Order: sequence, then C-alpha cells, then structure tokens
Amino acid sequence: MNVSSAIRQYESDIERGIRELIGIRSFLEEPQPGLPYGSGVDRALRYMLELGERLGFAAKYVDGYAGHLEYGSGDELAAVLVHVDTVPEGAGWTVDPFGGELRDGTIFGRGASDNKGPAIVALYALRAIADMGIAPRRTFRVIVGTNEENGMTDMDHYLAAEKLPDYAFVPDAGYPIIHAEKAYYVLRIRQDREISEVEWPPHPQTPPLSIVSVAGGKAANVVPERCEAELRAPADSGPWAEKLRECAAADPRIAIERLDAQTIRVRAEGRSGHGSNPHSGINAIAHLAAFLRLLADERVLREDGICAFTRFLHERIGFEAFGESLGIACSDGDYGRLTVNLAAIRADGERQEATLNVRVPPTLDDHAMIARLRGVLQAHGMELEIVDYLEPLFVPGEHPLIRKLSRAYETVTGEPAKLLAIGGGTYARKLRNRGVAFGAGFPGLDTNVHRPDEFVRLEDMMRHGEICTQAIYELLYADES
Repeated sequence: MNVSSAIRQYESDIERGIRELIGIRSFLEEPQPGLPYGSGVDRALRYMLELGERLGFAAKYVDGYAGHLEYGSGDELAAVLVHVDTVPEGAGWTVDPFGGELRDGTIFGRGASDNKGPAIVALYALRAIADMGIAPRRTFRVIVGTNEENGMTDMDHYLAAEKLPDYAFVPDAGYPIIHAEKAYYVLRIRQDREISEVEWPPHPQTPPLSIVSVAGGKAANVVPERCEAELRAPADSGPWAEKLRECAAADPRIAIERLDAQTIRVRAEGRSGHGSNPHSGINAIAHLAAFLRLLADERVLREDGICAFTRFLHERIGFEAFGESLGIACSDGDYGRLTVNLAAIRADGERQEATLNVRVPPTLDDHAMIARLRGVLQAHGMELEIVDYLEPLFVPGEHPLIRKLSRAYETVTGEPAKLLAIGGGTYARKLRNRGVAFGAGFPGLDTNVHRPDEFVRLEDMMRHGEICTQAIYELLYADES
C-alpha cells in the first residue's frame, strides 16, 4: 500500500515548524540544574514535545536528556530518532543563522538539515499515518535527542530509562540505507610543558619571538575554522618584523596584528566542515601550525614546548585526512578509509592539548589502531586519552529492518535501495544493531552541514517526508519478522 503522499497536506505546517525550530539557538552549553546540556537545547526539546502533543501524540520528557512522542500500542516498539541540538553557528554566514529565512523554496539556518528539518518531518509523517485511522500493530515513537553532536550521552540516559526499539531508523544522514557506520573516537593528545627561565629581552642570537598561547577549534566533529596564537615580541621592529610579514604573506589565510608593545596575535582563518570528511573544510589549526613551523625554520620563533607541540601536529597530521604520517592509515574497499580530523588545540604555559576525531571502518580493528597511535605519541613524550568512543554499526542486508526500509524507499522512488557505509555517526549506533540511518539527504546534494549558510530545500523535505511516511507504515503494519 502506497500511503506516502498523505504527508503533502502538511507542507505549510512543516515549513513553519522548521523555521520556528531553527529560531531556537540549541547547541551544547554549560549544564544547569535539570538541564544537562543547557537551556537552549531544552527549549528545542520542549518545542518538539509541545508540537507533538498538539498533533495528538502522548509526550514524555525524560529528565532533560531526551523525550518522545508516542502513537499506537503493542508489545513491539518501532521508532524514528531525531535530534534538535546543533553545532555552534560559527562565522561566515550571509544570512541570520537563526532566522529561518525562506528564499525561493529554500530554508536557511543552523540545523536546517542537521537535524531540525527531518525532526519536524518525522512528527508530521506520523500524523499522516494516524490520519489513516488503521489500528497499528506496534507502538511507534518519535524519539527526540539533545546531545547527538557531542557524544550522544542523551541516548545512554534515555535508553537506560526507556525500552530499546525493536526496529528504528534515523533520518540524519543520506539515502538509500546506511547499514554500516565507522567506529568513532574523540582523542586528546596531551603534553606537559617544560617551563624554563628565558632572558628578556633576548640575547641577540636568540630568536626574538616566543609563543604565549595557541587556541582553536570548538567541537570534535567540526573542521576548525579559526585558530589564534599570541606571540611575545620585542618592542622594537628589527629585521625579524620584516621576516614575520614575509612568512605571513606566504599564506593568505594568516593575519598578524600587534596588540601591545610585546604581544602579537596571529590568526588563521579556515572553513568549517564535517569531521567525518576533513577535506570538506579548511583546517585553520593546520594552517597556523604550518606558519609557526615556518617561523621556527626561519629562526624567528623559539623552539620551546608549544612550538615543538605545534611542529608535531604539522609534521604528523598537518593537512592530511587519513592518518598517513601518524602511522594509522587503513581502509576497507567497501567501507572506506580511516579519517583524522585535527579538531581543536589549547596550549599555554602549563600544558599542550589537541583533540582528534578519528573514524575507523567497521570491519577493521580500531583497538589495534589506538595501540599504534599510543606508541607513536609515547615516543614523543605525549599521552593519549580516549575522551569519547562509539562502537561501529553493522546491520546485515538480510535483516528484517533492511527489508522494510528497502520496500519503503523503492515504493516511493522506484529506485533500488542500495546499502551504504558512512564515516559519520548517528543515533543508530546506540540501538544495538536494531536501527540504521535512513535519509534525509539525497545523493549529490550538499546542504552545508556544519558550515555557514546551512540550508534545506522544502521540496526535498517533502520528498523525504513521503519516504519517511511510507517507512513508518512499513514498521507499523508489515508482518514479516
């Protein structure tokens, strides 16, 4: 039975819902009592639950971590999982990132496609199914999360309190069906800085500049768009000043500014991108590390602890995306290559730290990779800390869930439902191989996820809505096990 077009009657409501939800600034903030991820994501969660209640579904708020809207009854539980948290807006927008601007059928704003558009669509797809008036054979939930972008600890809490779905899909990636996701690591490289007394003003043969601090990057799963260093410099403008300008001129992404008599700021400007595909952005940390190495090679910058740390980052990661110089490069012909995103750096007079986001194909031994990387770092006097880890996902093609979603996709599109693998991480990997990523993006369309001017086309959302409606129908009414 093809029920997919039933969602079309809600197009204007979907447009309004997406734009209103974009208007809620909802990225990770400092926790507050009862608000584990801050007030912004909580407002977005409550918006979804209140909208779902108005649409006739039973709402449950789960301790500020997540919530769900429920329809139907039955021992088995099917679900669609969405999230309302986003990465920070970042710089470089040509529109208001929280304005929800509609232009020629396209809605702009942070979270438009990741994942607020699909979240709104999921509610109206379920409403379209409820309109049919056919008693469902299973319970169905739209589960709404608030920490997908920063570790998915929301789902740990939610699934500890609520039933694990028997079947589920996550519209937070692309079509057709993503049945494999890479292992996901957030790693911290750490090194204490050896403090030594430095004569100031420097000896004439000592390089005149030294690094006071370096800072850049925000989230592990985002290619950093900005990185800054503060340098200590002599008050005079000797030959070193001309050399500094020459080195900066070699990279148009580097800008220098004297803040006071003894302080210079160096800024690297990149372009944000998704951490699963480091080459989707321009890494500002890599550019700054390359610039600092050039200054050291030109005998303008002292080779102290921070300088050595940034040199390591330049030589062992730099502009690479696949771990070649770290000695951890690996790949699987079907499931892609290991990727490394140099996501953040914080270095000062006490300690140097860098954050890496590493993703490993699901068929390879990610624990062996970590052991190799630890050995490389120990040889350079550095420690490795695993800050976050998500196990890889793999659901075989013969699984009943795959058959149901394949039928939904093929019914609506008329095209075969191919199985894909991604480097991105979705809530599916929290479902113990009972769920997969399914939509909402269509092949060949880049919606600027995690970058400025993120957008979603309303017609694409309605097309996704048709597939989503058909998928919910298959999960609620299909007989096969």
